[in-house]
Amino acid sequence: MENFRLAHALLISTFAAFPTAVSAKSYTALKGESRISYHIHHPLHEVEGVSQDFNCTVELGNDTTRPQVHVKASIDSFNSGNSNRDSHTLEILDAFKYPSVEFSADSAIRVEKGYRLFGQLTFHGVKRSVDFMVTPEYSKDRVHIKGNFMVKLSDFKLKRPTLLMIPTADDLKIDIDVAAEGP
Repeated sequence: MENFRLAHALLISTFAAFPTAVSAKSYTALKGESRISYHIHHPLHEVEGVSQDFNCTVELGNDTTRPQVHVKASIDSFNSGNSNRDSHTLEILDAFKYPSVEFSADSAIRVEKGYRLFGQLTFHGVKRSVDFMVTPEYSKDRVHIKGNFMVKLSDFKLKRPTLLMIPTADDLKIDIDVAAEGP
């Protein structure tokens, strides 16, 4: 049933168009105005780490089912507001061996309030398929894209961080808030 819904949505999306997709358009994230953040739960507190220093390009053309979206962030660019925690995070994530996290979209379907992106997330040397909703807002030469998705640390062969010998949740929420400008 799920495959039927996906195929149906993909078929419908081939007739839909991004509002600005009359001609091909390239967008680049504006550093300082864009952010990627992670959120993880520990029984004693919530942790958020934010990066505003990452690369993101979005290529939109007439074939809206095949956008080119690429995001790459250095692991050490994320700041949780606690330098000890951030140092420990770099150790857990093997940041010297796997210095970045990357996402590349390979397709999209139009849904009621935006688009569902499908692509590959590479994190800690492991590549996994992910899909998530994004909502774009367009202005003259800009697009503002918001979305979020969940991953499991265990899916990326990561051990869960601990505090007082109590591990964090396995779920890691990623929020995306990208302001991008065209040429």
